[in-house]
Amino acid sequence: MITALLVDDEPKAIDRLAEMLEAFETVDVIGRARSVDEAERFLRGRAPDVVFLDITMPGRLGVDLLGSVPHGTAVVFVTARDNYAVDAFRAGAVDYVLKPFDHDRLAITVERLEQRFAADDGRIAAEPSAEELGGDRTKAREISGDEGQAVRLASGRGAGFAVVPYVEIAWVEAVQNYTRVQIIGEPPTVVRRTMQEWEALLPPAFARISRSLIVQVPKIRSTQWQSRDQMLVFFAGLDEPLPIGRTPMARLKDLLPLS
Repeated sequence: MITALLVDDEPKAIDRLAEMLEAFETVDVIGRARSVDEAERFLRGRAPDVVFLDITMPGRLGVDLLGSVPHGTAVVFVTARDNYAVDAFRAGAVDYVLKPFDHDRLAITVERLEQRFAADDGRIAAEPSAEELGGDRTKAREISGDEGQAVRLASGRGAGFAVVPYVEIAWVEAVQNYTRVQIIGEPPTVVRRTMQEWEALLPPAFARISRSLIVQVPKIRSTQWQSRDQMLVFFAGLDEPLPIGRTPMARLKDLLPLS
């Protein structure tokens, strides 16, 4: 799964791009921002795999966001102007797409992103997947160390494992072919386990609110609207909130008494 943040001040443009990207099974739009300032607030809480970025916006230009884009996050410029292309590729952009664009052109961009993220850089802590074990979930659970109400997670590269109770997990997020696990009071841990496997393992207190995000609902202590496209979710025991986009916001409304 490739997670994406869309940044564009034009409502119709950002809605069209989101709709077109949702048609690709490998892409999940996790946030939208109508300005560079709003995008910066989102990026302080989450690191998407790619930012689809317009260039000409009121106030600050899209290129002003580049310094806030996390290391490892790709950038695709989506703009109506072609005179920034050279500067965009010099800045390391994966692609430069001119508006108006169609599904076929966007498919080329998605293919480039898939190729970029296909190679494993060796920094991910490996765990056996159900597929690698012939689809036997019971065997997968035994080998990974999962039992009862706890899961075994790698505590660091070459640093062994830690058994973490499910109740201490705030959220699980897809990161390309892996998942990032946020443990209460700990930094996120990236493991080799799919979202489907997490759904099968986690108890009913957890809900999948988007293609790439599972949250523990009872751990949510409050929410705060940032815009019509963004909300901050605060979890008990964590200082930093989790920014979420329009789709998970809508699904969370069915789970929480939001105002």
